[in-house]
Amino acid sequence: MTDLLDHLLDDIDPGVVSQLDIVELRDVRDRCQEVEAGLSFGRRLVQGRLDIVMLESERRERGADASSEELMARLPEVLAQRTRGGGTPRPTRETELPEFCDDISAAVERIVPASELSDLERIADERLHAIVAELEQFERRVSAKRQELHRVIDDLQEEIVGRYRSGAATVDDLLK
Repeated sequence: MTDLLDHLLDDIDPGVVSQLDIVELRDVRDRCQEVEAGLSFGRRLVQGRLDIVMLESERRERGADASSEELMARLPEVLAQRTRGGGTPRPTRETELPEFCDDISAAVERIVPASELSDLERIADERLHAIVAELEQFERRVSAKRQELHRVIDDLQEEIVGRYRSGAATVDDLLK
């Protein structure tokens, strides 16, 4: 994930961006948006697993005696109410997810395999806390990359809009 994103970001030198024609500029922005869609997917995947594990952790802290079935029944409510981040949501685009999404999925599966996720009540407290810590750390890394990419996309969009406002680009350029 990091190599692909770093490579993409390395190709976007602010000095070079101003030299790109409008079609190339939009292409770079579109590539960035596709990568962002993959990072958003990966982040939601990590957060979903984290929400499930946190639900079990909270249940244990309360000393509640709930079964897996009861936890699963509460899961839609928990997943719907938890939000992270404070930014403005970006519009979703219909796009194929980048290949690095498989790497994110594999990393999440290494942290907490589906077999453990489906039987959390059997996991020792120490392991549960380790899973929470690893998922939180991984989510922070994915979110940081995503925020970095948002800044780049915003800069690219600002360059595009600036060109239309200044007359350096015209609506006819959209048809190219």
